[in-house]
This record gives sequence, structure tokens and C-alpha cells, in this order.
Amino acid sequence: MTITNTFYKNGLIIFAILLLGVFFINWFKNDEFQIYLLFFSIFCLLSSYRFTKSYITKNSLFNLIKRKADILEISKLKIAPFSKKSVQVSLEVNRISKLIIGNNWLSIIIDGNGNGYDFQLVGSKEVITEYLNTLFSENELSNIDLKCI
Repeated sequence: MTITNTFYKNGLIIFAILLLGVFFINWFKNDEFQIYLLFFSIFCLLSSYRFTKSYITKNSLFNLIKRKADILEISKLKIAPFSKKSVQVSLEVNRISKLIIGNNWLSIIIDGNGNGYDFQLVGSKEVITEYLNTLFSENELSNIDLKCI
């Protein structure tokens, strides 16, 4: 059985509804106002957004990482459901010296001096590596140290 994003989303929503039910039962039957149940149910509802199709579409690699000529434009995750834009970083391709890729993140070191940028992404390290390989030419990839962790 494969656990999908829909399973996580529905599981968090059901758990939030159960917590909300326990909160109201304690409040009306036992006259106990346990605020932590209310906060935790709201947290579960908000966390379920992470597993929706709109979140995954807005934060796909194709929407977050784009190349225009010699400039690589990388946007940060769009976490809020109502956000249209996010912070965007533009980097010259010839300044990139190292790419370190992990599950759901990318680190870019520029000018070989250890300074750079870290980005959270949605995707496995294999998918991120494959997509980045399509953005760079063979010559550019030979100048970039690519490392998967």
C-alpha cells in the first residue's frame, strides 16, 4: 500500500475534526475549556494544506526554478494558500560553483567561497537532480560540483 498525499490530507482533517469534537464535548459536558485541543485541531487543519494539489502545483520545481538566458531564478515556497508571489533570488549561472541536493531542499554555493543560498523545495533528490540537469548545459555542469546527500 502506498501512502499518498490525499491519505495524509484526509487523515489530518479527520484528526482535526476529532480533536474539535473532544474540545466541544469537554466544554459543554464537563465545563472544561481545554484550549490546547482547539489550537492543535487548527494546527492539523492548516497542516493539511501542505498535501493539497494546489500547494503541490504552486510549489512544483517547474514553477520555482526557471532559467532565463544566463540567469537562474529561484523562488521560495509559497506556503500560504492565498499568496501569489514569493521571494525570488536571481543568480548568474557562471557564479554557481556547487549544488548540494537533498530531499526537499537545494543548497547553492556561489563563487566557491562557501557563501550561498538554501531553498526548500517539493521533490525527492532524484527529481531535483534530474530537473537541474535539464537546466544546465554539459559545459556548465562540468564547472559545477553537483552533490546529492
